[in-house]
Amino acid sequence: MAHITETATSKGTRYTVRWRPAPDKFRKRSFYVKREAERFADKVEREQADGNSTEPFAVRGKKFREVAERMLDAERPRLKQNTIDAYESAFNAHVYPEFGNRQINTITAADLDAFNAMMRTKPKADGKPRTETSVLGTYKAVARVLTYAYKHRLIAFNPCVAVARPKADTQEARFLSVAEVNRLMAHLSTQKPYDLLVRVAAYAGLRIGEVGALRIRDIDLRHGEIQVRLNRTETSKGLTNGTPKSKAGVRDVPILDETLLRELATYLRQHPHRDNLEADLWPGKTPGHTKINYDCVFRPKGFYRSTFKPACDAVGLAGLHFHELRHTFATLALESGLLTMYELSVAMGHESEAVTNKIYAHIRKRDHTARRAAFSAFLAESAAPPAPLRQIGS
Repeated sequence: MAHITETATSKGTRYTVRWRPAPDKFRKRSFYVKREAERFADKVEREQADGNSTEPFAVRGKKFREVAERMLDAERPRLKQNTIDAYESAFNAHVYPEFGNRQINTITAADLDAFNAMMRTKPKADGKPRTETSVLGTYKAVARVLTYAYKHRLIAFNPCVAVARPKADTQEARFLSVAEVNRLMAHLSTQKPYDLLVRVAAYAGLRIGEVGALRIRDIDLRHGEIQVRLNRTETSKGLTNGTPKSKAGVRDVPILDETLLRELATYLRQHPHRDNLEADLWPGKTPGHTKINYDCVFRPKGFYRSTFKPACDAVGLAGLHFHELRHTFATLALESGLLTMYELSVAMGHESEAVTNKIYAHIRKRDHTARRAAFSAFLAESAAPPAPLRQIGS
């Protein structure tokens, strides 16, 4: 039930609509036109009668930070820890300074456009220009909070509907030649078995977290496959072995390289924990040292920083990301003609063939010989003069 009170002020009579969205709290909103106050009171009562929230009607709605924390608490059981960490990092570094103390129902589409423009001019922590993909990632975090607020009737309208959404950068995937892969492995041969790890990534297309989470049991020598079941990430909660990026990430990847299959077989025979199927496939390094130790946990982030990146710099591949070994596998598989785009999509663990096609369509080999011959024959036939007409009966 909504009630209207009248108060004399220097601006005239103020009409304040008061109502209780819950038994233990009330909301209010003021007007200086009685008819507007009455209409608003009727609107509040209709919403309450329909069982809807009236939070969007309050002058002082919830603050953005409060809603963001509520959204994270609600989504926490469904999201991976590294995703939660990414949201919290974006909120603390970029979003809260702009919107944290703002009433969420006062944020407009113009505010979001201005925020995206500000993010484009804000350099990264390393001083490099921010990419459009980075701007999109931060905007997605903001949009998720506003979508949550709209679904729970904390705002009457989602301003994201009217915002020009940033677009991810579209760059051709970088990949290595076989000679470059061999050069990188040769350099890492002094830190065995990390040279074999690079071969697995380059010729099987696994993500770094998937490579890092491999166990003895995941190498199926009988069928010549690598069974991807886990993904290792370093989060605010520590090192975790979770599920791959998506449902499609759980897959059996064919080992197409005979050398890789043979080297994996040799490596497994020599592995000190070969009798323990749950043991990590790769060794870690003794903390504080460069010594490889099979009793230490393999840490993907530490491997990238202290081993992979320096090796790339040493062999003239500065700036190479580990993920580009995955691109290398996709490129070689398509150029060799051994996998169709659909088969590659399954091997890569993409959710759909469309994702694979978008990234690697320019690599797919096309043979137009048959079509060219057919089209040329059609042109030749079309250019020939028509046969003379003959009169029937002549």
